[in-house]
Amino acid sequence: MSEFIKLKKIQIVHSHYSRDLWTIVPALKNFPSIPLFLTKHIGTQKAKKDIFHKKIYERVDKVLANSRVIYGNILNTHPVKRSQVDLFHIGVDTDKFKPNPAARVKIRREFSIPESALVIGIAGRLQRAKGYFEFLEMAARLSRNTAAAYFLLIGGTSRGEEGEAERIRKKADELNLGNRLIFTGFRKDLEQVLQALDIFVFPSYAEAYGLVVLEAMASGLPVVSSDCDGILDIVVAGKTGELVPPKNTDELTQRVQKLIEEPDLRKKYGKNGRDRVKETFGFEKMLDKLEGYYRTNLSEKQI
Repeated sequence: MSEFIKLKKIQIVHSHYSRDLWTIVPALKNFPSIPLFLTKHIGTQKAKKDIFHKKIYERVDKVLANSRVIYGNILNTHPVKRSQVDLFHIGVDTDKFKPNPAARVKIRREFSIPESALVIGIAGRLQRAKGYFEFLEMAARLSRNTAAAYFLLIGGTSRGEEGEAERIRKKADELNLGNRLIFTGFRKDLEQVLQALDIFVFPSYAEAYGLVVLEAMASGLPVVSSDCDGILDIVVAGKTGELVPPKNTDELTQRVQKLIEEPDLRKKYGKNGRDRVKETFGFEKMLDKLEGYYRTNLSEKQI
């Protein structure tokens, strides 16, 4: 790696995996003027304050946390100074994720969903911790009172999690909702599939950030989400959506039922959500902020 850095005349190194620091830091031994950044996307359960980690993190110029909960976790578990750590939210391309009536028609036709139907969706890999069982139970309850409701489950199965995915599908079969409950599988065109929805539900048990929630909000959708971890940086209760405790199916059902009954509130949350993403989490804002970090640290290293 040292030879590659020298050959390519690299000026900045930015890692997104802590484990890579064990390769990067030794490679930068002869390049003290090159700033080293680390973005942390998930929390750490075990403290990393031993002498070896201290030597590694001494070389890191800036650790970027993607949410407030990760920011706190870094300070509690890593051998870093507060001045080394900054909050840095990952941005969303609001030109890609945006209201798109044509995509709404296209996706609904693909899954034979009537245009008049109200569609409630969830997105994420098929695992229990994403709240799929709570979503399914909610769907069963709502379907008793909302005959025109459809439920779209967007996401595929990760390697090693086939058993969980199968249990989720089995639970879905037991509900006997027929063609009103649809598994889309993994989709590369998430920005289009989201357009088929009227309400986005995200009942995850724990979430370091919640990028898909931002994507749903950018798409103009009202959100009902669990009030955990990184989600609290994103959803503003009563303004862009509703927040409920994780694993609380009763509360989840009630809040979604509220949005079913109040189309004006859905519209309000959808507009406010997209405005919030554009103002706070836009892709261009993220790039400008990141470029600022790079320029500042390059200047400091060259003094």
